[in-house]
Amino acid sequence: MLINTWYVAAQSASVTDAPVGVTMLGQDFVVFRDKDGKAHCLSDTCIHRGGSLCRGKVAEGTVQSPYHRWRFDAAGACVAIPSLGPEAAIPKRARVDSYPVQEQWGWVWVFLGDLPEAQLPPLLSFFPEYAAFEAGATDWRFVRGTYMFDAAWTRVVENGLDNAHPFFVHKDFGNPDHPRVDTVDIEPRDFGSYMTRTQKPVDKNGLWAEKITNDRPDVKTELQFHASGPSVRIQMHLRPPMSQIIISAYTPINDKQTLSWWIQGHNFFTEEKYDADSRKRVLTVFQEDGNIVNHIKPVHVPPSLSTELTIHPDAMSFAFRKMIKEYEARGWRIDTKAMAAEDEVARAIPSPTRGADPKNWVLNPIILKPARSLSAAAE
Repeated sequence: MLINTWYVAAQSASVTDAPVGVTMLGQDFVVFRDKDGKAHCLSDTCIHRGGSLCRGKVAEGTVQSPYHRWRFDAAGACVAIPSLGPEAAIPKRARVDSYPVQEQWGWVWVFLGDLPEAQLPPLLSFFPEYAAFEAGATDWRFVRGTYMFDAAWTRVVENGLDNAHPFFVHKDFGNPDHPRVDTVDIEPRDFGSYMTRTQKPVDKNGLWAEKITNDRPDVKTELQFHASGPSVRIQMHLRPPMSQIIISAYTPINDKQTLSWWIQGHNFFTEEKYDADSRKRVLTVFQEDGNIVNHIKPVHVPPSLSTELTIHPDAMSFAFRKMIKEYEARGWRIDTKAMAAEDEVARAIPSPTRGADPKNWVLNPIILKPARSLSAAAE
């Protein structure tokens, strides 16, 4: 698992007037809104006696521990210690890590890492259809949900980028009679990559068969990846101009579970009465993926690029693996084995504030794999 990137922590609509507990990268967090309604995210462990802040309440724009009622503001600073009295000075070390937050597409995104805020990578911009919807456009209909994979995040993301498996795994749009994948050309994009592919159509079923008939041209699919999330956009031009888009942001819960936050959009059947059918179709796809990905061995992508045979249809996932190696070379990979050996010690993912001021913290930072040269990381 990697720090110094954005992850989806919660649905915006689920963060109201009470703190929300979230687990990401094997660590616990609390998400809450201040008096102005702005979302914030803190490390969940109170630095006094380890109380879980998400089990407390929001009080005057701060989150209050349920144990001794210490209160922490949006910056993570403790602003009240009742047992010391209102006039007492609060120790400088009385603070928890606070992480940058943005809201986009109905999700609360949290940056988990200690890069200076001026160096934070951007959020995604490859979903203009949803931005238009939020501005009042009605030509696209969207449904959303989540799906939990019992698999490592690298395996799950690679599955989303895989060009060959849809022909055999996904009955609704994969045509096993025409499984050949032509040479794949990858177009590098900032913090990711993009490609297109074409495939023979497969007969639709149910409601969609009414509009997407069998006498149609080859289906063009656009596939795009972005490190923030990490996220995958898949757009299938089913029968132009009819098209569907699936955006998935994959949050590692721990090193063996990954939560997919997904939004599906389509520019046909845009009435609300069709939403249940749309959700069912998307969940069927995720379940088909889960039946495969949850049982891949080894659980994690191998550390060496040479220990699995890669062929040209794997170009997108190969680009993803190279990006992982680049992040690991910077020292951003969590040492999960070392962390598991310290189960009696609470730690926190370092925040930008800690990065700028590494002293005077109660909780030590999580253990990271040391930075190394990119050539060494690829071995």
